[in-house]
Amino acid sequence: MTERSSRYDRYQDPLQVYAEADAETRAVIEKELDRIAALDQREVRLNGVVITLAFLAACVYLIATGHGVEGTVLGVIFIIGLVAVIAFARRR
Repeated sequence: MTERSSRYDRYQDPLQVYAEADAETRAVIEKELDRIAALDQREVRLNGVVITLAFLAACVYLIATGHGVEGTVLGVIFIIGLVAVIAFARRR
């Protein structure tokens, strides 16, 4: 009767579970963590594409509705910012 109930096993600290796991279980946990990180990175890239398309659409809309100066300024600033972000990302 000194055995602990399995009901309490699910409330263990995840780091403790990882530390007590065998090599095969650790490999599975690390693979899952890598998969989650890849999904997060994919979501960030998708959000970047959506923001890029939104800014380009805003520039085109401004220019098409007779606000050429505003649309051009917004477009130039956006392109400079985009190039800076890409250049910074390649350095890391």
